[in-house]
Amino acid sequence: MSAHLDINAYEPPTSLGAKVSRKLLPLRARRTIRFKLERPIVSFTFDDFPRSARYQGADILAMQGWRATFYVAAGLKGIENHHGDSFREVDLTHIREFGHEIAGHTYSHIDCAQSTSEQVLAEIDRNNAALKAMGVTNPIEHFAWPYGTTKAVHKSALAKHFKSMRGVMPGVHHNKADLNLLKATPLFSGTEFDNALEMLRGLTKRPGWLIFFTHDVRNKPSKWGLTPVEFRNIIDAVKQSGAQVLSVGSAIKKLEGHHG
Repeated sequence: MSAHLDINAYEPPTSLGAKVSRKLLPLRARRTIRFKLERPIVSFTFDDFPRSARYQGADILAMQGWRATFYVAAGLKGIENHHGDSFREVDLTHIREFGHEIAGHTYSHIDCAQSTSEQVLAEIDRNNAALKAMGVTNPIEHFAWPYGTTKAVHKSALAKHFKSMRGVMPGVHHNKADLNLLKATPLFSGTEFDNALEMLRGLTKRPGWLIFFTHDVRNKPSKWGLTPVEFRNIIDAVKQSGAQVLSVGSAIKKLEGHHG
């Protein structure tokens, strides 16, 4: 039986100072990779790992021969929150066996912009240890900033630990990407879903690397998720775009071979 957490999800500060800091963050502590693509790349990513992301996400992608990246906050195992039931150890084993990529989050899903480097690194160490205890033997090489927020000092510090760190700023990577703060376009119901489709269609005119991210995939999703019908619509649109679908790690390896 799942433990229950407060349904009112934490959201980052919205003060003017916080907004300015987030606006400037992409310009600071960059680690740029440059590339040139003739065929677009799409990566599907799931944050936190609700159980629905396995059944209505990972399994559906695997049927297409595609693999996704899961940014797992191990401290959320077995709980119930605004995304519904969170993952159980059997779910983690399942997506690993199907070849999906396991990537890192902070253990307790803390806001890195409100934390010291010591706190962030301690959370990452705890998360990695918990994932290892659950059978994840491959190195955790990629990371997503919870809530998409952080500080420039953390971008620099974590560059020593991860091949990439992903944010939540929408956009397509054309010719270059900041490996310390990768762009990621939300797959959420509503207006943002329409924006995601529009970005996907744009890949046919100008190839690039488009990363999608979402959380739960349910008939009544949270405001940070989408429905199974919408997810299948995105899959159909990806097919029509002619994009290659790769996990974040596989995409970066490919981009490293296509320097612009």
